Amino acid sequence: MVGKIEKTIDVASGAIIMAIGIFLLGAIHQFSYIEQLFNLLLVILLIVWIIIMILFIRSIFNVDFLRELWNQPIKSFGLGTWVAATSVMTILTHQHFPNFIGFQFVLYLNCIAWSLFLIFSCLQFKRIIRSRSIKDVHGVILLTTVSTQSIACLLMETTQKAYVMILELGIAFYLFSIVLIIIRLTNKNFNLHEWKNTDCIIHGALSITGLAMTLSQAFELQSLLIFWFVVFCLFIIVEIFEILRGISRIKLYGIRKAIFTYHVSQWSRNFTFGMFYYFTFNLINHAHGKHELKFQTHFMTGLGWVVVVLLIVEIVLWVGPKKINTN
Repeated sequence: MVGKIEKTIDVASGAIIMAIGIFLLGAIHQFSYIEQLFNLLLVILLIVWIIIMILFIRSIFNVDFLRELWNQPIKSFGLGTWVAATSVMTILTHQHFPNFIGFQFVLYLNCIAWSLFLIFSCLQFKRIIRSRSIKDVHGVILLTTVSTQSIACLLMETTQKAYVMILELGIAFYLFSIVLIIIRLTNKNFNLHEWKNTDCIIHGALSITGLAMTLSQAFELQSLLIFWFVVFCLFIIVEIFEILRGISRIKLYGIRKAIFTYHVSQWSRNFTFGMFYYFTFNLINHAHGKHELKFQTHFMTGLGWVVVVLLIVEIVLWVGPKKINTN
């Protein structure tokens, strides 16, 4: 057992890089005192990414790890975090080190990984439906959309036109996945305690879709604003569920065990909040000179504080002593 732990890593550990990376792309610029440390934070994140990527590559050569992935179809969607994490890191690196010679290589490698992930995901979707385990699905399956839109955003860095078709594919995966999640949420036996951390990707997957739409310059501002308000409404609804679930868990387990106990799935919340911020940030920039988005600007400022506080808390939980999680 010890040997297995040493050789494998949680399949969704790429979410750590996703969450911190999207903070460096977006919300950090709201805080000048933190932004001064940007280069240092980026180098640290690059090192962490390389380390956990090496651990992940070692893990995929572990037979038990692969068997567990195949036998747990829903959990296996966590593989999408590695595609999205690599996209985020490649975009960050390209923006701040534009002469990085390995950009194209990493881009093509990530596109191959994404293609393999989608093939694997389609096989797992088929198994989930055939085994009638839709009642067990949760937001992690929306990583098909998140990974796809991350590739679209990555391709925009090199202005390759394939991103429009990829963006549409991501929307198709969202519609398919959300139908499965709605079936689970509307099940008569569903209760609040069955709400998962990853269910916040319900709005996070739309935020990265909105980001891709905004960056593509292929959509009218009015359409983008309507889409933003759809994401905003989902954000409010989902976070009401999160708050109610949190209150219920505190009553049941106490605040330390219910809220302040680390679990890798919690990074999905950091990522989705950070992604909504970054989507809003780019929307405001897109509208500059055309329309003043006062509501979005005020909302973004408030959300920025939530993003930075949640990220600090999560990092403290991550590096601190781990305890059994009730999630």
